[in-house]
Amino acid sequence: MRKYLYILLSALVPMSAVAYTLKRVSVHDPSIVWEPVSQTYYIFGSHRAAAKTTDLMSWTTFTAPWATATSNNADPNVAFTKPGIASSAFDAIKWSARGGTQGQAKYDVTGNQWAPDIIWNKAMNKWCMYLSVNGDNWYSSIILLTADNIEGPYLYQAPVVMSGFHTGTAYKDTDLEQAIGTQASLPDRYAVGNKWGSRYPNCIDPCVFYDEEGKLWMSYGSWSGGIWMLELDENTGLRDYNVTYTLTGSGDGVTIDPYFGKKIAGGFYVSGEASYIEYIGGYYYLFVTYGGLAAGGNANDYNNGGYQMRVFRSEKPDGPYNDSRNNSAVFPSYLLNFGVKENDNFRGVNIFGAYTSWGNQAKGNYGERSQGHNSIIAAEDGRTYLVYHTRFQNWGESHQVRVHQVFQSKNGWLVVTPFEYTGEEVKSADIATTQQIATDRIPGKYKLLIHKYKLNHTKKEASEPTDIELKDDGSVTGGATGTWKIEEGTSYVTLKINNTYYHGVMVEQTLEPTDTKAPAFTAIAATTGETVWGYQTEASASGIANMTIDNDSATGIIYNLNGRRIKNAHSKGIYIRNGKKYLVR
Repeated sequence: MRKYLYILLSALVPMSAVAYTLKRVSVHDPSIVWEPVSQTYYIFGSHRAAAKTTDLMSWTTFTAPWATATSNNADPNVAFTKPGIASSAFDAIKWSARGGTQGQAKYDVTGNQWAPDIIWNKAMNKWCMYLSVNGDNWYSSIILLTADNIEGPYLYQAPVVMSGFHTGTAYKDTDLEQAIGTQASLPDRYAVGNKWGSRYPNCIDPCVFYDEEGKLWMSYGSWSGGIWMLELDENTGLRDYNVTYTLTGSGDGVTIDPYFGKKIAGGFYVSGEASYIEYIGGYYYLFVTYGGLAAGGNANDYNNGGYQMRVFRSEKPDGPYNDSRNNSAVFPSYLLNFGVKENDNFRGVNIFGAYTSWGNQAKGNYGERSQGHNSIIAAEDGRTYLVYHTRFQNWGESHQVRVHQVFQSKNGWLVVTPFEYTGEEVKSADIATTQQIATDRIPGKYKLLIHKYKLNHTKKEASEPTDIELKDDGSVTGGATGTWKIEEGTSYVTLKINNTYYHGVMVEQTLEPTDTKAPAFTAIAATTGETVWGYQTEASASGIANMTIDNDSATGIIYNLNGRRIKNAHSKGIYIRNGKKYLVR
């Protein structure tokens, strides 16, 4: 009788060929949107970068052209000068040129087409692109472009909101008077000159979304006076001029402004940009990226690096938005909110930050850092996906797009899976109704990574894992201590790590770029705002570690690892029988 070595179900055998394809793209500030006719996901980013995919793993790049009345492939320095809507004469290029030439002979918009957001407008029956046209000294605007096809060409229609009218009669070239009424001169509250950034927004980084009641909204802003919100008119795609905003607050503490709308985050020139809002499971979740977007490592420039996504939530689309410790997303004064010197009481749930020595990919030169300017989509397939760009530990300023699946913890906070999406089938609704990892699979050795707030980005510090073990008796030992518990019949997990409770989910993950699969958890501590990740490492590199001897060759259907059914009498090798792996020697 042949001897069988019984392999624990958590011990994994890498396949000889990977079952998925990861084709990378570089799209800075990726904004995701679903095109239902072609069943395709699109991402649009700064500098006209764009890509598409049907599986969120293999991407193909393309460029959406600009249109004018006489061209379907116009130069942007021409395309943004004459609006398609007759009631507007706003020249977006001329406006941004007021801020300076940026070291060139004249202002060139080529490098100033930033962070678009795209949405299908049901009333207009158009794809609407909201594009940031950046200028120095806050002379920026968000403009609306429309197309019949998601890949363009996009025609400039009109401005949505403008910033920088802080002196003289510049406001006459904006829609200020259309929004708040005719003015004999620039209202004093806007006549702040070079102090504009402490009070009012820089009009870039739009996020446009429908709320659960069908209203259309736009959040926007970057650093400066914070993130603001306007209600849009679905019939035009522009601001709803029938909605008025009553001035609230004074000086730099203004929270509602008749022109800019309602402040929902930031202010006083704290860092924070790339707002993105998505409704998931009863809440509107607001993502804001704090810190500087670069890779870091510059001891002489604190704003170089420290990019990190933070999350707040609200029951209403326009707030108030608070984190898990009830900190408001709106700041009461200037506070440093990123890096090793952070002193803002750690606002925003730290969904994750720079990390390395993780799995088979994010390690060494390829550790991730400065992740951010994300978008998130509660998709038609019943899953939720986080899409962001990341820089790397030693890749300079090179960047790539990553996609991770997102779940909602039992206490209503978002948790992001520890590894990239590689075709996992679990859906958001499955977490509360099915147990993805059987209880007897959970005990074992794990890598544990706690995402810290105060990382020293000037030294390129990144969070690194430690080794722990989840014991059969529910205890946690090793580099961190505590307890673990799975809620039977669900995928909700609670961990107590070093006296801090984390609530999240446990699912199976693929350790990209291999086919190795392992139980993994992702959870947040509501009391600290920190995220913890973990994945099981019981299997050795050969996939036959942690085995026990089984001398009983009980009958049963037997398959090889390619899924082919074989006879009970078989040669040496690794096989699956009754759902269990065996080594015949």
